[in-house]
Amino acid sequence: MFKFKLLKIVLILSTQLTFASSSLSTAILVDKKTNQIHVSEYDDGTYRFLRTYHATLGRVQGDKEDENDLKTPEGIYTFKSVLTPPALQRKFGAMAFYMNFPNSFDQLAGRTGSGIMLHATNEPERLKKNYDSEGCVVVKNEEILEIKPFIRLGLTPILVFSELTENFLKPGLDQSLKIFFSNWVQSWETKDIEKYMNSYHTDFSANKKNKSAWKAYKTTLNSVYSSIEVRPENILYYRHPKYSMVTFTQNYQSKRKTGGWGLRSRGTKILYIAEEEGKLKIIAETYTSLMW
Repeated sequence: MFKFKLLKIVLILSTQLTFASSSLSTAILVDKKTNQIHVSEYDDGTYRFLRTYHATLGRVQGDKEDENDLKTPEGIYTFKSVLTPPALQRKFGAMAFYMNFPNSFDQLAGRTGSGIMLHATNEPERLKKNYDSEGCVVVKNEEILEIKPFIRLGLTPILVFSELTENFLKPGLDQSLKIFFSNWVQSWETKDIEKYMNSYHTDFSANKKNKSAWKAYKTTLNSVYSSIEVRPENILYYRHPKYSMVTFTQNYQSKRKTGGWGLRSRGTKILYIAEEEGKLKIIAETYTSLMW
């Protein structure tokens, strides 16, 4: 299992997109210290709060580790689905957005649990309390309806902080993260396998491959292809004390040494990046194909 040693984690995430009516890039920020949830515009690498509400959180304080521990997880997640009545249980009020907890990093860390949501409630009195959920983030019925237009399923992140500080309000200005990402793309496109693999954590795992198997897989592809293009688009950077996030669309194409196209695909990717010996390293990645 992944061992934590003062890790600063960066999550580079892309998932299949379902766009909301708003053209803004938005993020939902939860501050557990103040029990506030901020609907934020993400503009030029900086958050701008659009709306702020009180949030009722897990009955037990602290970061979620196990199923039924009644804690609200801390980290960066996206919303994988939304339910409304009558499919939604009455206790969850007008609407519920399911978070992708445990994500790939949580699974590597051995965290368990399910059914973590941003939802409303049919018991307004609960919202007078700071801690009265089973691990979810709870707001009023009218507030969840106001939040809905700002959420893009699979893309809009919800970042849950033990305490939201100024250090994390300008994530897109983190030059070390931007340089790391740029160098990773360049090493992939130039087929520099040693530099490329140097971007990966010792405990890396993706597609049931560890770091050694991943290197063998990529080396084989490099021997077949004469050229590789990644061409990332729509890159957005996010940060969190535990791990942070960058979203991008990947436009991949390769050409075979024997002539003709190798693989052409357009999709979204999640890269989880952890510090190892003081350097950023990719510890997991996922990819979701999109239509050309």
